[in-house]
Amino acid sequence: MTKPPKTNAASLKESAIFFKNALLKPKEVGYILPSSRYLIRRIAEVAELASKKHAVELGPGTGGTTRGFLTALPADGKLIAIDVNEQFILHLQKDIHDPRLILCHDSAERLPEILQESGWPHCDVVISGIPFSTLPDGIGQAVMQSIYDSLCDGGTFVAYQLRDHVSRLATPIFGQPVFKKKEVRNFPPMRLFVWQK
Repeated sequence: MTKPPKTNAASLKESAIFFKNALLKPKEVGYILPSSRYLIRRIAEVAELASKKHAVELGPGTGGTTRGFLTALPADGKLIAIDVNEQFILHLQKDIHDPRLILCHDSAERLPEILQESGWPHCDVVISGIPFSTLPDGIGQAVMQSIYDSLCDGGTFVAYQLRDHVSRLATPIFGQPVFKKKEVRNFPPMRLFVWQK
């Protein structure tokens, strides 16, 4: 299952890996520090992870959010975590040993195919921390359509973002968000958006 809370040394090492990748690949990572425990808890609550069986995380980074989501999921739940950054996926493979976690080094554009390859007809929730504001033209729309196509009827899409660019991409497909709030107990403060299919 998920590991116990990290020691200060392990947390510093994880933050260093995250910061290094944020500097080297700012368009992929988008943020300079991992998410706070307050933000992770809020995301898990608004995503209602405790009742979800098939969850997807786009952009798990070094795994702080991933561990929090696994803690919130039921014992029979599964989480697919997808990242284009191979270093993050390799780090997660070494760091998190939970049979409910499926790691995937791939693009979110391929989400329907990834679900099919995993034997899932659809998913209940997609949580995304990928920085939509830095994605190249056309990619953001393609990712958003793949999220919509992958969700079951009534499924939930949760995005936590520094900017509100995601709403310009999601609203034409999903309609208006059902929840929108800023979590200030994070550096920097993050906007949370929730849509339902």
